[in-house]
Amino acid sequence: MAKANVVHSLDAATIIFNGDKGSPEPSTGIIKFPGGCVEVSRCSDGQYWAHISLQEGEITDGRIDYAHGVKGANIVDIPQQELIQKIAIKINKGAPQ
Repeated sequence: MAKANVVHSLDAATIIFNGDKGSPEPSTGIIKFPGGCVEVSRCSDGQYWAHISLQEGEITDGRIDYAHGVKGANIVDIPQQELIQKIAIKINKGAPQ
């Protein structure tokens, strides 16, 4: 059975996915909260999809933060955020930071 590595602190719970195929871990982790959920799923190629889904809630604010040193505004409003039901991004774990 695949088990998630969950670390608890005084005011947080962190779920750690190492991507180690030799150590059984879930391919998907889901955090549910009132109004929606956040899901992280490992793809067969080792990349990850991160999804934010609304179920009963509405987006009241949003932003995209860019890396330090990027010229221009650091915070960008998400267009038509009142119509969004799901946002997803695909992440390659080997990409430079």
